[in-house]
Amino acid sequence: MNGKSIVISLLLCAAIAGGGLWYSIERAYYERITDVTEVVAYGDMFPVSNYDGIDADTSPLKMRACFNVDWDYFPTDEYKDVATPLNAPQFFKCFDAGQMTDDLQSGDATAILANENEPYGFDTFIVQYPDGRAFMWRQINICGESQFSGNDLPEGCPDPDGEQQSRVVEPAADVKVAKAEYQTVSPQIRLLPYIGSTSEVINANNLDAVANAADPLSFHGCFKTPLTYGLLTETYQTHDTPTPKSEKLNCFDAAQVQADLNTGTALAFVGEKNIHPGIDRVVAVYEDGRAFAWHQKAQSE
Repeated sequence: MNGKSIVISLLLCAAIAGGGLWYSIERAYYERITDVTEVVAYGDMFPVSNYDGIDADTSPLKMRACFNVDWDYFPTDEYKDVATPLNAPQFFKCFDAGQMTDDLQSGDATAILANENEPYGFDTFIVQYPDGRAFMWRQINICGESQFSGNDLPEGCPDPDGEQQSRVVEPAADVKVAKAEYQTVSPQIRLLPYIGSTSEVINANNLDAVANAADPLSFHGCFKTPLTYGLLTETYQTHDTPTPKSEKLNCFDAAQVQADLNTGTALAFVGEKNIHPGIDRVVAVYEDGRAFAWHQKAQSE
């Protein structure tokens, strides 16, 4: 075999090896997943749409997903420097880790710790945008780094041989969340019509609303609506068991609103059913246009 043949053979072997390496990184073992309708966030299951994801049995780090959500947007920088979107294979074009990283740092998106140590040593994060776009991935955490390197587990890491459960738990309804964790939010206000099953957006002027990202029951807000009492009562479903609750806003006196609802001075409407799993948004409106919105546990059907 002459030198030219040897060089060609070496180049051919290198090309085959390089192609195999590229395939193993970019394509091998990945499974396309599109039938997901809900994901874990804030310690519970929440609905999603247009889910497009990939995953593989070979590593928890291979999971990526792009989808849309209809949840309230709670901007926070709590995980801004912790959540680090991982690059996706080139064929999975909806997941742009670089752009997400830039948007987290600039405040154009927010990060949610969706699941912790599921599986052990890995956390699941979601980047959410105000327009409803969302992206999900897993990344290794300090417990996983220590375990896989053979070092002692840091304080606070669960036993890797014990039962593994997420430590992201939704606060109980009667637990008051620290006021410092409240964020100003700007959701659309909707009411459920008598005809149809989809809540409709109504005019909500001068909306002042807050919520705590860790507690879906914490949302409450004040606003004014130009819609007349007659139009509201003829068009939208009333709520039978309103229980307003307020912890933060000076404009929202929950006890007074409850008293006015009891006497008929104000009227409660169904805002959005299951805006979070098992939680409804309720809206109380006064004849002069004053209105108040809050979340409460869903009423029994």
